Amino acid sequence: MADIDAIIGTIRQAAEDDAAWPGMLERMSDYLGVVEATLGGGNTGKPPEMVAPRTDPVQIARYFSTYAPRNSLMRTMLAQIPGQLVVDEAIPGFESFVKDSFYNEWCVPQGYRRAAGLVLTTQNGWAGVLMLNSRAPLETEQIARFQAILPNVQQALETNTLLRRFSGLARSSLDVLDLSGQAAILLDSRGLLLDANSGAAALLESGRLILRQRRLGCADIAADRRLSRLLTLCLSAPDHSSGGRLDVPTPQGVLAVHCAPYPGGRLFPSARRPAVIVIITDPAQKLRQRLSTLRQKFGLTDAEGELTLALVETGSRKSAAANRGVSDATARAQLTSIFDKTGVRRQTDLVRLVLESD
Repeated sequence: MADIDAIIGTIRQAAEDDAAWPGMLERMSDYLGVVEATLGGGNTGKPPEMVAPRTDPVQIARYFSTYAPRNSLMRTMLAQIPGQLVVDEAIPGFESFVKDSFYNEWCVPQGYRRAAGLVLTTQNGWAGVLMLNSRAPLETEQIARFQAILPNVQQALETNTLLRRFSGLARSSLDVLDLSGQAAILLDSRGLLLDANSGAAALLESGRLILRQRRLGCADIAADRRLSRLLTLCLSAPDHSSGGRLDVPTPQGVLAVHCAPYPGGRLFPSARRPAVIVIITDPAQKLRQRLSTLRQKFGLTDAEGELTLALVETGSRKSAAANRGVSDATARAQLTSIFDKTGVRRQTDLVRLVLESD
């Protein structure tokens, strides 16, 4: 059996990581000698959630669809004073409860013959019940063990719900930047990737930006060093005086990268708080979007599309060929095909077609 320090360590881990709650409840069940510890609840106006790691997910779905409205014990439990541990037999109507269909069809088959629990609430509006399900009435020692770790569970829940709230706000800021056509990445207080919007994910997937053990970087050595120094500055001086901008050269064009401490990030209650926001602007992005439209409209190949983009950027077929790493003869043949497909006859008309397309 784990000692109390190990259990408290597991509880603290769950405070910062949603994925750790099932494991923590399993460890708690073993520590207290019960069949299962479950946590259910939510915020007003949102569907309730239940963490019951030893219960078949099919049974959990069945509980919400069929049995939740018939769980008189839970309704009575929710009416109790938050933070006050209540044993089932002390609740009025328990004798009737053990005779109804919910108890005999859902609880008994899983070994949930006796229970004790309490209402937990947080400052962020979350409310729910932490329940211990047992085969026999809880003994004095089990209750004492439970009460000893309850303050840690309450603090973990408070921290976790606060972290969820701020994480939601951080995610919203990434989504807003996505809508404006800007890629954005959040790094935590250790400089590790925390979240990225779809624009940033595309840059990482394409290799224009890279991750090394969750640390942001780029292929260009000089730019990679400058980016590392800039991120270190943001982490070491998390105020408005730190941060800055640099250009990151890539084979597909230069990226403008802006780094700054994340506003309000220090309010987060854990090491995984967003500490730095990295906003990446691709000056050629709008041009590429227009070109993508033209490629679909006229059936241009990938090579023809890239040559068209190079022509717009360089203004010269020979320069575009060199930029693409192909011979001038190949570029000439591709350009002839582009003219045939689009109906234009001059390079200037092709450039105008790209720049004026919606």
